[in-house]
Amino acid sequence: MALTEALFVVVSVLGAIYLWFQRNHTYWQRKGLPYIPPTPIIGNTKSTFTQEANFGMHLSDIYSNPKMQDEAVVGIYVINKPGLVIREPELIKSVLIRDFNRFSDRYGRCDPHGDTLGYNNLFFVPNPKWKEIRTKLTPVFTSGKVKQMYPLIQEIADDLEQLLARDHPGPNVKYCSDIKDVCGRFTTDSIATIAFGVRANSLQDKNAEFRRMGNLFFKLSLSRACDFFIAFFLPKLVSLLRVKFFPAEFSNFMRGSISHVMAERERTGTVRNDLIDILVGLKKEAAQEPDKPHMAKTKDFLVAQAVVFFTAGFETSSSTMAFALYELAKHPEMQQRVRQEIHEALLEEGGKLSYERINSLEYLSMVVDEVLRMYPVLPFLDRQYSSIKGQPDLSLKPYYDYKLEHGTPVFIPVYGLHYDPKYWTNPREFNPERFSAANRKNIQSMAYQPFGLGPHNCIGSRIGLLQSKLGLVHFLKNHEVRCCESTVLEIKFDPKSFVLQPAKDLILEIVNDRLYDNAVQAK
Repeated sequence: MALTEALFVVVSVLGAIYLWFQRNHTYWQRKGLPYIPPTPIIGNTKSTFTQEANFGMHLSDIYSNPKMQDEAVVGIYVINKPGLVIREPELIKSVLIRDFNRFSDRYGRCDPHGDTLGYNNLFFVPNPKWKEIRTKLTPVFTSGKVKQMYPLIQEIADDLEQLLARDHPGPNVKYCSDIKDVCGRFTTDSIATIAFGVRANSLQDKNAEFRRMGNLFFKLSLSRACDFFIAFFLPKLVSLLRVKFFPAEFSNFMRGSISHVMAERERTGTVRNDLIDILVGLKKEAAQEPDKPHMAKTKDFLVAQAVVFFTAGFETSSSTMAFALYELAKHPEMQQRVRQEIHEALLEEGGKLSYERINSLEYLSMVVDEVLRMYPVLPFLDRQYSSIKGQPDLSLKPYYDYKLEHGTPVFIPVYGLHYDPKYWTNPREFNPERFSAANRKNIQSMAYQPFGLGPHNCIGSRIGLLQSKLGLVHFLKNHEVRCCESTVLEIKFDPKSFVLQPAKDLILEIVNDRLYDNAVQAK
């Protein structure tokens, strides 16, 4: 009898939960907005839940759904939470720029107590703390400061050349390599030196600590996929489930490294105009006002800024470089044009490009911009709507008779926008000419945002672009890339990652043709 009663209670509870979910899953139907029918319990997250596609690609599929082509927004359910996929450029502009004060927070969260590195960094921290941090860190990323960092990146680019010359010694010897790994080692060393003043030596040793830790963070596993899913889409559960955005070993390594570098900088008084200088300054600022609250009094706050700069900095630039080389290998005539532009500039400047000259390489910039269109590292943007006391909630008129409710998550499908034939002719074709001076003015600004737009855009985009371009210059200076038997014909993205990462290694043949060296000798 007791077993029967217990079974009845369990069935009743499960039934009540199911009905509660079903009630929530009629929200958009009741509000009269277009929506994608949800799967019971898990809403519109099935493909992510079953590891068929990462959430960014899933959002892009929703964006591209033929039934939604004329809609400004699409209603979805993140498990049971009603959310909106924004399709209309004017509404995207509202979210990212015009009404930014209502969308200043991401929907994703980290635990402020159990995951201080995740919570305190610039990517996740909510407003108004976000604005204060952004203001403090902005001086590191001005064009003037980036120019001062340029010689440091050049040193690492020379190391890249030496690695390629060592591993690919001559034109008659064919080698195939995982291009993503090579690019990742370059950008790891670059970020380590320009941000922390540390020689990471990843190009000399692929198992060097900084490289190993970077790989650890982006290691794709089911448990890490679950952590990312909860952080981005079930933020209310991050504390209960003790989710950590950064793995424990990675966090401990970064705490030790950053503390050591800061202590040395304070001891020697060395100034390098980098991120560590800013963090040391914030620490001194906090010490001068012991009785006042200050973010820098929390040790993990300082480490958190360095951590997100490191992880975002090396992965975005290495992906851009690798995808660029992959596309150039598939389009040899474009590769020839890029290399010719590079060689002409190098010959004119004696083998070393100035900061101004590398930014003036028109065709290289067009190639990089097209790569960022086809392979945006972060394929979606997430925001959360916040009501403002004393003001009416934001209306979706004239598109729909609906006012947003406080706490509603909104998503911008960057990948979907980048492949919309409404904005891009033959969007699946690699075509750098889209970004020529003549064509660039025709681009719908809201339809191209590899670094986001508005106040919450990527603070390090200048450094990211510079790293990618300089890496490509020194890679292609004396080396050609070609497709080989192991090269994937069509890139598929790993469903376990929240950024765009290829599911398989990007293998290309690298040929040392010494084209620039030969041109110098001929001259």
